[in-house]
Amino acid sequence: MKKYMLVLAMLGIMPVMGANGYEYTDDSAQYVVTRQSKSGSYKKTSNVRKKTGGYHNTITNNFYYNGQPAQMHKRAPLEYNEEDIVVYDEPVEQKRVVRETRPARSSQERRYFLAHPFFQPLKGKFGSVTDLSYAKNSFKFDIIDAHIEDKDTTNSGFLNPSADGVGGVGGKSKTSQLVVKEDLSFGLSDDLALILMAQYDKTKVKMGEWSAPNEPEEQGNISGLNVFGIGLQNRFLDNDKWIAMFSGFFQHQKDTANSFVFDTKVGYKIDRTTLYGLARFGYSNLINGDMYGALVNETDGGWIMLSYKQDVKDVIYVEGGMGAFSVLNKYTYLGGELVYGYYDWHNQLNIKGTLGFQPSESFALSLYGSVSLYDSAKGKTKQYMQYDVNPDLSNFPTLNPTSRLAYTTGDYKINSYNEWKIGVQAILYF
Repeated sequence: MKKYMLVLAMLGIMPVMGANGYEYTDDSAQYVVTRQSKSGSYKKTSNVRKKTGGYHNTITNNFYYNGQPAQMHKRAPLEYNEEDIVVYDEPVEQKRVVRETRPARSSQERRYFLAHPFFQPLKGKFGSVTDLSYAKNSFKFDIIDAHIEDKDTTNSGFLNPSADGVGGVGGKSKTSQLVVKEDLSFGLSDDLALILMAQYDKTKVKMGEWSAPNEPEEQGNISGLNVFGIGLQNRFLDNDKWIAMFSGFFQHQKDTANSFVFDTKVGYKIDRTTLYGLARFGYSNLINGDMYGALVNETDGGWIMLSYKQDVKDVIYVEGGMGAFSVLNKYTYLGGELVYGYYDWHNQLNIKGTLGFQPSESFALSLYGSVSLYDSAKGKTKQYMQYDVNPDLSNFPTLNPTSRLAYTTGDYKINSYNEWKIGVQAILYF
């Protein structure tokens, strides 16, 4: 029998750097007025006026400006008014003084927000996102009807496959996954980037908390450098109000599947906040099996599986949602997404939040977390399978108690379903 495991985040999209930069600019400009007097005069007057304030933080061409951008190469014409005439005590003389505007001096600090969902490196630049995350999936279930068969054909006492009723046993499945992922992007142009990806993951599956007495917990582990990907990302729109990008990726999951993932986002800029909508489509072709679900491989060669879907070669998922990214100041930012997805065998509503700190132009650190708000898996009935080596068949009188192989199959019902994920991202730009 072919077996295939696809657990937790395996259907998730490859997180990558977004398409366009979000730049914070801090300008300090002053408008200076001076009065000059004739050499040798008995009395001199001077005045300095400064124009400051009265401007709002704005986004222009996706740049963040704090205050009025400086006019670095513009010089106002010379002016003079009657009020600028100064009368001296002796001798009586009129003095014409002109008001002159000097070139503005500007101290400017510019910063790209590397965690912005529309960020991508400019031509010839590199971006790196190192992501460390921990995710957990759990659900309670009941085996509602199943039968057990003797599969030991080598035993002299072998009986033809027969069945005894098995049911009324409940348990809990828990899957956890630790992931270290690296995305490296390179700007082919200011609007197009090449992205490479590799992922190491360690997945642990437990099935326990059985309602039947003395039933042992089943546990399995899989780890390794399991996922590789390559793709292109294009920012095809970016003006004062709108920004949009499209990306396409190919992913290979070792001994499991080949996948194609397509992603598009469209954002609207409001001051220091970008509101955006997103859509994703993923297609996976299974390369080693025709079913997937939560699987535990035992050390003696046996296995137990709570399948999600069987007799399939292709897996499809579609996501749609909305998000927001807001700059709090030149060092910190907040982000959030609300996504509803169809994941081949169930639907889910998920919310994600991000809090980040960027101390320099080339480095940012983000903390994030996500949790499922709703999942249609609850209440679904799926198929349960177990291949048991050296089973205890003392309670099944129709089977040979000396059999060394037994196969159990039947239905199980999902009573609850939960998922959550936390992580940290270190982002470099060079």
